[in-house]
Amino acid sequence: MEEKEPREKKRLLFGPVRSRRLDRSLGIDLVPRKVCSMDCLYCEVGKTTFLTTERKFYFTKEEIEEAVFSAKEKQDLFDVFTITGSGEPTLNLYFEETLFLAKKHLSKPVAVLTNSTFLHLSSVREALCEADLVLPSLDSAREETFFLINRPAKEVSLERIIEGLRCLRREMKGEMWLEVFFLAGINDTREDLEALKKAIEEIDPHRVQLNTAVRPVAYQGVKPVSYKRLQEIATFLGEKSEVIVSKERLERRLLALSLENLEKEIVAYVKRRPAQLEELSQAFGVEPKVLLKAIEHLCEKGLLHLKTLEGQIYYTA
Repeated sequence: MEEKEPREKKRLLFGPVRSRRLDRSLGIDLVPRKVCSMDCLYCEVGKTTFLTTERKFYFTKEEIEEAVFSAKEKQDLFDVFTITGSGEPTLNLYFEETLFLAKKHLSKPVAVLTNSTFLHLSSVREALCEADLVLPSLDSAREETFFLINRPAKEVSLERIIEGLRCLRREMKGEMWLEVFFLAGINDTREDLEALKKAIEEIDPHRVQLNTAVRPVAYQGVKPVSYKRLQEIATFLGEKSEVIVSKERLERRLLALSLENLEKEIVAYVKRRPAQLEELSQAFGVEPKVLLKAIEHLCEKGLLHLKTLEGQIYYTA
């Protein structure tokens, strides 16, 4: 991956946006888009364009102060002030000062979203101890899976992440809601779950929040786990665990992915030989009316064509 120096942007505040976890959240974005210490398979912002562990001043102190004071003027519009980013917010050397500034001038709770890569730094933890709520992530407690799913910069250490989470939990005044993002066939195996459960017991967060991909993600081929599977995992991990993804949204996403896969299979099938609707229905075990919807979509995209032979309709690619 080619690393390019990120361009600075000036507008730091975004929202308020509705959040399942935080209600009305006003965010401050402390790094330019996709400047991160990880390049997670599932990132909804997109692929990381500047993979780094170098902490630096991405914005001026004046820009950050202006954003916090602007938030102060609109506190009736949001419930939580969230320090986050289109990448990892703790990469900004002004992160600590931003948090202290927010706590000093805002009457609303301050939350922080982080991928946990800098929790081994005492200055970062000291600042996080002042937050009302810290939402760190830990997607795997096994090295192999961690590097597969999170694709971190080479300097990042899983051992340091887990130790940093343990230390922060002991030191902090507010609450820790640990997020785990599951992908089918990657970090939901028995071996992964057992290692994760052990790490969670050592960290002892206030909550463990289970998530999966309900929106398009950075890398193709990544699949969400089912809602039922998330419930099973929550039971295994213990009473602090909760599923935070919407069941309805997840089911819609899984349906969309299954239809997308079905369309690919239909095209591959009729490339070998033209076929009628009934034959395709039997081949894929799908109701004709469901299949017809996929066929119509493929015809609209020009990937499938209709041919008539002796009064019978055939589909070809």
